Amino acid sequence: MEDSSASSASSVPLASSSPQAGQSTFRRLSRSEDSACPIPGLPANTLHMRVKEGSKIRNLLRLATARMQGEGGDGGGTPVRQVVFTGSGRGITKTVTCVEILKRKVAGLHQLSKLYYKTVTETWGSPGLTVDRTVPAICILLSKDPLDPQEPGYQPPRTDGGPAEDAERCRDLLGMAGGRSSQHAAKRVCLSDWTACPPSQNLSGPAPHF
Repeated sequence: MEDSSASSASSVPLASSSPQAGQSTFRRLSRSEDSACPIPGLPANTLHMRVKEGSKIRNLLRLATARMQGEGGDGGGTPVRQVVFTGSGRGITKTVTCVEILKRKVAGLHQLSKLYYKTVTETWGSPGLTVDRTVPAICILLSKDPLDPQEPGYQPPRTDGGPAEDAERCRDLLGMAGGRSSQHAAKRVCLSDWTACPPSQNLSGPAPHF
């Protein structure tokens, strides 16, 4: 009787430790995603800005503004006529924010927005389990040169409509590309001076249907 009880007690730590050992090896080893741009025919010198969830908006705008205005420093003194912002998943909110702020810094920009799906391939665990995920993404082209106004997603250069017009455009984009969480985050962003937007600006809208 004593031998059987001792053997059962000694087996408990082994049973409880085995899931932890399995979980420690089951982690993501690599991640790749489809980087194809849904806007064809872009010039070779087009500036591509990839916005991630952890990207710093100030850093992205510093580079994009310098290149669009042909300034030195981060821009290297080489001006560009077009810039493309792309973001997926939780990076969609920052993508829209970067676009709206850049349009206030550089006047006369034509805009073309495209919504699409992006395939993300992840490899998990030591055996190399591959998983494909499909996530929503947004691609926004800003151009100094005129674009086709008949193209779906086109917006003409902004006028001096003030914060109300900026809030309306931001609401339209987030209504298509983001859920309530994205819209709530956008309320805390001021497109003119980085402060809180007035409470009268309602950025709420219906959730998208992908």
